[in-house]
Amino acid sequence: MPSCRFRGKSALVFMSLLVLDPEIEQAKVLAARLNDLEFETISISDTTALPELCEPGGAKAIVLGSPTYAQTLDETVLRTGVPIILALSESMAPAELMASLPFGINDIWRLDMTPGELAARLERLCLSFATQHGSISVTVQALQSEIERDQRAGQYIQMGMLPPNPMGIGHYRLQHKVEPSLILSGDFIDYFQITDRYFACYVADVAGHGASSAFVTVLLKNFSRRLRREYRPSMLRNPGEILAWINRELLEQKIDKHVALFFGVLDMQESVLRYANAAQFPPPMIVVQNAIVDLSQKGKPLGLFTDQEWESREVELVSGARLIVFSDGVLDLVPGSTLTNKEQLLRDIVLENDQISDIWSNLDLSCLGADDVSCLVVHHEV
Repeated sequence: MPSCRFRGKSALVFMSLLVLDPEIEQAKVLAARLNDLEFETISISDTTALPELCEPGGAKAIVLGSPTYAQTLDETVLRTGVPIILALSESMAPAELMASLPFGINDIWRLDMTPGELAARLERLCLSFATQHGSISVTVQALQSEIERDQRAGQYIQMGMLPPNPMGIGHYRLQHKVEPSLILSGDFIDYFQITDRYFACYVADVAGHGASSAFVTVLLKNFSRRLRREYRPSMLRNPGEILAWINRELLEQKIDKHVALFFGVLDMQESVLRYANAAQFPPPMIVVQNAIVDLSQKGKPLGLFTDQEWESREVELVSGARLIVFSDGVLDLVPGSTLTNKEQLLRDIVLENDQISDIWSNLDLSCLGADDVSCLVVHHEV
């Protein structure tokens, strides 16, 4: 029968079968028996080299001689990509034979069969195994393509939920940037006018990545719509109330996701930003001329604790000032050996660049993909 060619670490070995047994002497005995039946073999007792030995051009099949060992195979053996054969020198009761099959055995040989019978059996087994695994590979690829199409459709919908970019509200210009780590994003930004006097803006970072986190951003967009209809006047002067409301809604949904969120309400009449922070990091910044006002604030994420409260603060947003809020993924795009170094460099970038496009071009975009990254800029134009 035709043999397979395998390049070992020290020499070329031509073989069709790889004999495996924890006891190397037993493996050698079985290998010798198979050699007598005109098979080319190699015998091993350690599974460490299995992936290499079973690469294309290596062993056609793995042969075991012990029913007991066949019932304790580890994942290294089962994932080699070649069929596994149990070879028996003595007959076994049907019940004993069937007991071995659920453990990954693809065929059972009796060693009293002729070389021709066993060779034909091996060829049929390899052909069937290759056909089956090829079909599985095609199915997996089809499923992957379908999932990617669904995610692309989800991305289109998710990007459509973002507000206009840029958008003008009174004397304020709002812009955003959202870069998913995968196809779908767990970061979300929204801004919208509530009354002639007030508009709201927020940056949310849902824990995790992918579809499950992106689903929460749909809920956040729904909260935006509801807030415009259901807000209480006190919320416009106390954004902590808004965070408490969103927190209750997330807990009621039982989605098992927490959200870091910075929420601001801007009073255009007084040029005052009132804000509350639920663990959004790095700290939001207001750039005034050549200085930065750090809006650091403690506050737990949303969606974890009941009856939680968030403190509201306020700061003047004078003409020419800019509010800048990043999600924490931006720190992956800033060089530095420590968090302090990264935060300082990020401040330097913000101070030196007025436009969001310029800020973005000064980040290390080659590191995109580790985490979702987003940025909101609210500019009080002169």
